[in-house]
Amino acid sequence: MASAEGDGITWTGSGLGRLIPSGAVSYRGMLFYRSASEKFAHLNIVTGAFEFEVDAAGNTHSKVWEWK
Repeated sequence: MASAEGDGITWTGSGLGRLIPSGAVSYRGMLFYRSASEKFAHLNIVTGAFEFEVDAAGNTHSKVWEWK
């Protein structure tokens, strides 16, 4: 990702998914952020917990919380 000013942020994630009988898929996991930008340096110690869901029609919904 990048800000409008060009400051970059990368993330990697790890999680598990499960198929739901309706044809949807539900994922849960963690995100780990990195940035060389001073503006976003605080993200280098942030971990995010996420939920990500895809329904049978391909519509997605996601939420991310800071893990403290």
